Amino acid sequence: MTPLVDGAVPAPTKVRLWVKIMLAACCLVVAAMWVFYFFFATDKGVYQIEDASWRPQALKVCLAVDTRRSALEDTSGGYIAHPTREQMLERADIVDTATAMLDQMITDLVAIPVDNDNDRTRLQVFEDNYRIIIKDRRRYTAALREFKLEPYTETVVGGGPVSNVVLDFTAGVKGNDIPLCSPPGELGGDVQP
Repeated sequence: MTPLVDGAVPAPTKVRLWVKIMLAACCLVVAAMWVFYFFFATDKGVYQIEDASWRPQALKVCLAVDTRRSALEDTSGGYIAHPTREQMLERADIVDTATAMLDQMITDLVAIPVDNDNDRTRLQVFEDNYRIIIKDRRRYTAALREFKLEPYTETVVGGGPVSNVVLDFTAGVKGNDIPLCSPPGELGGDVQP
């Protein structure tokens, strides 16, 4: 501030006062947000099923499928950069068998009864997104059966791979804690980053 001729300092202008009021208001809003987050926000996730009887039943379904599906994996030979036609067909068969198991798993999971409409909506979103993964897996094996060695890719949903939505439901921080129900990938190697 420049002093006036008689040495006095001018009073703050209305613009400066307005800026201070806006900054104070922003600080209050941010502080209120943190108070709400730490003391009042719910610990429930967007995809968390409220019906307590659903999760134990879902775990049984997914454990049985995971055990059968894991028996299909044969990674002892490692990644094959240039597979033969027979190897591509064998890989397609394994992935198709695993995909059929996942397809049935999804059908079984959404058939578990829940006691409210919110849970039914959550399960519908879960099923819709997992069905996209099933289609992606089938598209991948169709390419293998045409002897096209293409990377396994997933449909983009909400700016990321569809499996992100499913993982939020199955194993996310505020999900349902059923990681065995998560999508397994394509069982062997060519995953596009």
